[in-house]
Amino acid sequence: MNKLSVGQIFAIGAALLVLLCFFFPWIEINMLLAATNLSGFQLASGNGPAGTNFVGVPSLFLVPLSMIGVLVLAAICFAGQGSAAQVKSIATILIMFAGGISALVILYQYFNLNQQFNQNIMGMIARKMFSYSFGAHASFLGSIIVVGGGLFDLVTRNKKTIL
Repeated sequence: MNKLSVGQIFAIGAALLVLLCFFFPWIEINMLLAATNLSGFQLASGNGPAGTNFVGVPSLFLVPLSMIGVLVLAAICFAGQGSAAQVKSIATILIMFAGGISALVILYQYFNLNQQFNQNIMGMIARKMFSYSFGAHASFLGSIIVVGGGLFDLVTRNKKTIL
């Protein structure tokens, strides 16, 4: 029976966390008498609460797609033959790449939005009504853990080949 490595187990857990948190609130908008939350899916698709539509951020769909890729790669490693060490090393690099893509997309959206807020005085006022929620933070942290799991596998695999 083929076993998963420790790094792959961490990557699978973190990828599942990111997939779940993509549907949790990512941002909260507080107006004087009302507050609303938008999930990562709503931000990506442009469909807000109560049927409101806005310009979405389709690049955010790279976050769940890359995490699905991590799960597929881990499943391939689990189902593969014990002698497929080259496939596992390539999968480790691809898992790190998928986690990095997810983290970079989240960071890009964060910095892009902050840059848009800083363009004029109305943006600076709007910034006071806007905050990031649990979903965005957990998705970013999960993406970093996916990269860390791949990096852990890469480092431990290299130590095994040296000894």
